[in-house]
Amino acid sequence: MTMAKEAEPAVRTARNIRRGPDLARLASRREVLVAMAIVVVIAISTAVHSYFWSSANISFIFADSIVVALLALGESFVMLGRGIDLSVGAIMGMSAIIVGFRIQNHGMTLLPAIALGAAIGIALGLGNALLVGVTRLPPIIATLGTFSVYSGLEFVVTNGNQVDTIPNSITNLGVHTVMPGVPILLVATLPVIIIAAFVLRYTTFGRAIYAVGDDAEAAYRAGIPVQRILFSTYVIAGLAAGLAGVVFLIHTSGASSTTGNTDNLSAIAAALIGGTALTGGRGGAFGALAGSVFLSATLTALSYVHVSDIWQPAGVGVLVLLAVIYDSRGNAVRLPRPHRRSPKEGRPQ
Repeated sequence: MTMAKEAEPAVRTARNIRRGPDLARLASRREVLVAMAIVVVIAISTAVHSYFWSSANISFIFADSIVVALLALGESFVMLGRGIDLSVGAIMGMSAIIVGFRIQNHGMTLLPAIALGAAIGIALGLGNALLVGVTRLPPIIATLGTFSVYSGLEFVVTNGNQVDTIPNSITNLGVHTVMPGVPILLVATLPVIIIAAFVLRYTTFGRAIYAVGDDAEAAYRAGIPVQRILFSTYVIAGLAAGLAGVVFLIHTSGASSTTGNTDNLSAIAAALIGGTALTGGRGGAFGALAGSVFLSATLTALSYVHVSDIWQPAGVGVLVLLAVIYDSRGNAVRLPRPHRRSPKEGRPQ
């Protein structure tokens, strides 16, 4: 009994030692750092303009970030496998246009619209998957080509028209909240983020994506079907972009032939800010959401200080560069340094 009592402080100390590094690792996670940055942006913006903290504006920031969050989620799957998809914005635009015309001209309801948007995204993502996973074209070349094809098809499908009559029963989802500051769109999207995070963290498929992105050659030697994994990531990116097209309709109540053409950079920026590395093997689903909320909050803050919208793409580009520089410095720190022999060790005989 006495020995057990004497052992208790040692056990407690060991637990505290283990807990310390865990808390340090948690505080250093990119999602946590981005969340802290969001708080800073909101605090500074509220100090400048008190309305920034209003429930209506916070709800707008969350709702505005959902489209980019879905695009960044799909982009993250591709980037984790050390790929890139430059066509997610165009896929989103095609989904928004086709689904929008079905709603506008044929009275399609929400659930069939979601199913149609997902199907369009999968079909177009399959084009990227075939080019990268089967014909083995470099991802940047393949997806740049499909971006041009899909963007051109947007003009063909619209034929000079645009989607501008979406019923209130659908668009109300973009403005209603479940509680002050929490839009329905955010609550509806969270299950998708959680499922994606579970797949990446706890399934064999998710671990295989990380392995391929970390070292494709080693993954192949370990028996992982590298090309099949890459194929799947582009299909998933297409699915996420197709769903983003439906969310875009709900949030903006319309679509045109240029919808999505400028959202590729935003999707990549949100993924990078959220911690997904261009070099593959590092990142996650919640980082995509955090990065998109930070992007939306920052751009909204700029509009509150009367920065013109034409500067927004430049601002997104700066954030991309900062995220890449941050990652590259972090990778440099993690690289092992060569051992230097001290004078006492002498020279080898």
